[in-house]
Amino acid sequence: MLQRAGRLAPADAARVADFAGEQRTSEIDALVRLGVGDEAGLVQFLHSKLLIPVVDSDVLSRIDPDTLAALPAELAWDLVVLPVSVDDANNLTLAMADPTDERAVEIIATHTGAYLIRAVARLQPLREAIYRHYGPRPARRDGPPTPHAMPPSRAPMDTDNAAPLSAAAFARAATELAAASDRDAILGVLTEFLAAGYQRVIVFLHLHQQLRGRDARGPDLLRDAVTQVRIPTGPPSLFSEIIAAGAPRLGPWTTDRPIDKAFSDALGQLSGDTLLLPLRLREHVPVVVFACGPTVAVDPATLRELAEAAGHALERLIFHRKSRGNPPDLG
Repeated sequence: MLQRAGRLAPADAARVADFAGEQRTSEIDALVRLGVGDEAGLVQFLHSKLLIPVVDSDVLSRIDPDTLAALPAELAWDLVVLPVSVDDANNLTLAMADPTDERAVEIIATHTGAYLIRAVARLQPLREAIYRHYGPRPARRDGPPTPHAMPPSRAPMDTDNAAPLSAAAFARAATELAAASDRDAILGVLTEFLAAGYQRVIVFLHLHQQLRGRDARGPDLLRDAVTQVRIPTGPPSLFSEIIAAGAPRLGPWTTDRPIDKAFSDALGQLSGDTLLLPLRLREHVPVVVFACGPTVAVDPATLRELAEAAGHALERLIFHRKSRGNPPDLG
């Protein structure tokens, strides 16, 4: 994110990654210790890009014991996180120095079973608060955790003249996703990004074990017709498989199961590589995007980043709706 925003040179990114690996620490810690970034600047950057709350030192100092009990001291120290609030619906807000650390989020979600809301805090005050609330760092029962991997260094990108489905095009889409204020805007960014490199794109909402057509791009696809499509996700199919896996699928379409064959027939016999892109929201997959007929080379890593960025955007939407007292509307 820092590189894409022009805030971190490729050489500095490589230096940070090497330092983090050698010292077995996080990239945020490495950025600060190497003097490449300051804590306040990093907090404001993550706050503005991810649209998440900032937790200040005053809030970090006033956490009740019941909230602290949601997370053991060992995890708080190892992952550099602090639970700051939990509500009756089991929504747990975490103060994190690095709210992009998916590994930490997965570990904490598995341990607590809570819906996690990320917030960002300055590294040093966060560590001081962890010490104040939990005491000295416990002795490790296992080896130290593997640091969260830094993405490979990339040269500065010209996002205004980006090739379809390129990393530069994704950088522009990621910025638009961060600024999206509702679900339709998020899905619109996702659809337009893929439509630039695929002949057909169909967006499905996943509700009550059923995919429902929401939007489409393509010369022979009518949006009104697509919105009438319903695909069950209970029986075995490529759709149910990628929903269970929560990961993108690139490859030829198979027709050995009834649902897959019916879908292929409806689109005039699918051939060549196809894409199924699920958007994950914790343990749920509320959106699945289908695309076929690629017109440019497709980078699987960029597609994974796209799905993650769109998923984070949906998560932020839910947080903002909850903070206003409105239920999230993903249907």
